[in-house]
Order: sequence, then structure tokens, then C-alpha cells
Amino acid sequence: MALPSEALRRFASKVNSIIDKKVRVALSNGKIYSGKLYAMDYNNLNLILELAVDNDGNEYPLIIINGSDVVEIILEESGFFDAKEFAEFITRHGIARHMIKIYEDLGVVEVGRGIRVTKDGVEGAGPLAQRLFTLYREYLRRKGVNV
Repeated sequence: MALPSEALRRFASKVNSIIDKKVRVALSNGKIYSGKLYAMDYNNLNLILELAVDNDGNEYPLIIINGSDVVEIILEESGFFDAKEFAEFITRHGIARHMIKIYEDLGVVEVGRGIRVTKDGVEGAGPLAQRLFTLYREYLRRKGVNV
């Protein structure tokens, strides 16, 4: 049974949001791998882990896992930057909603013309970029991230 397009879009968005994050993957044979999720095939859940460690302590620089063996994928690392949350934060602090575009699956907030905010900071120049930099630092401080 095929998922409706909105469900597929949401699934893809969530998977994209955990790429490059630390996950734990449990397999049907009882094996468990932890590592950084490098890539994932949405159609059959094949995935690639980098810097993986299995439940016996064996380390692997790269492992490709067949999706038919995957029982669950658990996010072990939570990102500190949430694009949608940041967009709401800057809206509450005086940035007009019509100036904001959110790319949730990429973790990007675009404000005005050419100013981008990501987990890595603010890209752009000018007074608006400086204001966003100040708000970005405040957002991180409130999330408990040292800046």
C-alpha cells in the first residue's frame, strides 16, 4: 500500500533531518549498530552508517545495512537547531513573518533576500544579518548551548 504524498513528504523530511546525526539501528537478527547516519534509501530503508560500532564493540568505518533487516532506527543525538522553531522565535522578536521562508528538511531559515540561518550560524551581511546573528545567539543561549 502506497503512502499518500503528504505522508511521503513528511517521511522524507524526517529522514533528511536525521542525516549526519548519531543513530542506533536494531536489526532482526538481534545485532545493534550505532553510528552516524550517512544516507538512507526511502523506498526500502537501506542505510549507510559511518563510524559504526556494533553491540560487541567492533568498530567499522562504514557499514551498509539492508533495509529488510532493520527493526528500528533510534535517534541518539538531538540537534540544537530547529528551523521551524527558530523561525517562530525570530517572529516573536520582531522579524516579519512574510520575510521568512523555512526549509525544514534542510535545516535552513531564509530571511529577506540572501540571508540564511542554519545550525552553523548566519550567512549574509547588513543590518538584518546582524540582527539575526544577535537573535541566533540568544536562541542558542536559551537552548543551553554555549556561545
